[in-house]
Amino acid sequence: MPYCTKCGMKLPEDEEVRFCPNCGAPIREVYRRVEAEEIRPISGLKRLLLFSAVLLLCLIVTSAGALSNVNVTEAKTIVKDFNEMEEIIRKVGVRLIFGNNLMYCLIMFIPFIGPIGGFYVLYSTGKVLAAISRTVGANPLILLMSIMIFPHAWLEYISYSLAIMESILLSIYLVKYRFRGVRAEAMNAAKYIAICSFLLLLGAVIEMALISTFSSTLISK
Repeated sequence: MPYCTKCGMKLPEDEEVRFCPNCGAPIREVYRRVEAEEIRPISGLKRLLLFSAVLLLCLIVTSAGALSNVNVTEAKTIVKDFNEMEEIIRKVGVRLIFGNNLMYCLIMFIPFIGPIGGFYVLYSTGKVLAAISRTVGANPLILLMSIMIFPHAWLEYISYSLAIMESILLSIYLVKYRFRGVRAEAMNAAKYIAICSFLLLLGAVIEMALISTFSSTLISK
């Protein structure tokens, strides 16, 4: 249905009508604008493929950080900060792990800047592994693989990948359909945020349980 650009009223489909029935503007002088393009939903298969690609890219970015060159001084500083954070985690517990991870995850949902922030966080995580491997003389990739055997690591990476995927989709909708697209995708974004929150909470509980177990084992020895 065309519209009159002068008054915004819908114009009749009748080709014989020569004037806008509301403002009287001649139709031959009115530039008809077509109704807004229909928003096409992205299929579940495309979402799954995008999620898989993002998850793989997250692992690659972390690996790149783990393989980055870290000098001895920088490595000692990073490890010191990491140890201090672990001490705080032991005192505060699940709330700190969950709150910290959820904060990063929510940033990753933001259109356009979400993937940038997410990959920066993951690269920084890899640099921590590079620093630890430098101080203990271990292979950083083996150190990364040893971490990925724990379920909480996968729960975090799945959550971050979902967030980055949704950020990309929101960016596409925003460019293609402007804010109408964001409103159309808002329900899916809310679902993904809820899923990520649950996964990160579960991961925080598992991680804290592992930290407590390993700490108790070391103390008993």
